[in-house]
Amino acid sequence: MKKAVGIVVEYNPFHNGHKYHCLKAREHGDLVIAVMSGDYVQRGEPALINRWDRAELALRNGVDIVVELPVFYSTQSAEIFSRGAVGLLDLMGVEKIVFGSESGDVQSLKERAELEEMNEFKEELKKQLKDGNSYPTAYSNSLRKLNKGIDLNSNDILGVEYIKALKFWESDIEPVAIKREKSGYYSEGIEDGISSATGIRKKLEQGEEIKDVVPLTTYDILKEALEKNRFAKLKDFYPFIRHKILLEKYNLKYIQDIEDGYENRLYEAAFKCIDFEEFFKEIQSKRFTIGRTQRILIHILLGIKKSDVESVKNNVPYVRVLGFTKDGQNYLKFLKEKDIEILTTLKNIQRILSEENLKLLEMNEIASKIYSMINPYEDRKIPIMIR
Repeated sequence: MKKAVGIVVEYNPFHNGHKYHCLKAREHGDLVIAVMSGDYVQRGEPALINRWDRAELALRNGVDIVVELPVFYSTQSAEIFSRGAVGLLDLMGVEKIVFGSESGDVQSLKERAELEEMNEFKEELKKQLKDGNSYPTAYSNSLRKLNKGIDLNSNDILGVEYIKALKFWESDIEPVAIKREKSGYYSEGIEDGISSATGIRKKLEQGEEIKDVVPLTTYDILKEALEKNRFAKLKDFYPFIRHKILLEKYNLKYIQDIEDGYENRLYEAAFKCIDFEEFFKEIQSKRFTIGRTQRILIHILLGIKKSDVESVKNNVPYVRVLGFTKDGQNYLKFLKEKDIEILTTLKNIQRILSEENLKLLEMNEIASKIYSMINPYEDRKIPIMIR
């Protein structure tokens, strides 16, 4: 059977750097399987365009199978995000996980992952958090305190979490780091036809041209979405978020990522702020990064509770395929022969999933319905097939 390699992606939106990543990943195997965030991404935002359009872009630019990373993983901290994604890739039988990295040094990332397991580091991190620091600041301070080097950049941090997740699942998947040479994760510049997704979103917002930094397939979809004003942004969901905060003040404490007392700050801000930007300034905290604050708002919008996330930390509830190529279809047949349950349709789903896992699937689908209230799209009953 052909050897599969795995990648973890958001494609928000798919650009030239992503295409390069796909090509480099294929050097390590015969076909590429992407675990892709659905309609909401890890920074706590709705995806710019919907999951089906992004899956099709992936399949037309080097990916053979797209598996959805459900919302109860995709909108979490790097640790839980990575654990869900790696768990899915492990079930899909990939031999390697290929990821971009500022350092390109897997060995140093493995050493950092081992450091995080040391009691000395854990105790210092706990102390830093207790002092009121955000997690990234507490993490960096703990490293400096123990004389263990400088900060890691965004992709290296995810690389460490992938390695920790591989250990958690006791997986035989081999991690492979590709050194990120061009535009950084948050960079807004362009270098040799490469721009970050952050930079592209910024250019779209400002009405600037992006044709040179994305494949033609991406450009056509983005151009149509722009003409129809169909880009989803977090501020568009504020009326729904505000409604939930005001209506369910006493239940906010059960929402994922909310700390004791923070629900009062959210309620007071929602009560007085009609404008989203004003509201967001009011709820900013030294303890929370922008990403975490946005994730809290997404969790409120979708009703994702702490108990929901706890239930998926140790068990991947299902694998849903959004699309595949001919090679991908053959690989899926191979997996089914091995009696691995892969969802390619939601027909008769009650016979396949347990009651608990069915509720998680329904949570993900309702989240997409809420997304489509702002950014309408036609949902699909079967995966995209690219011949």
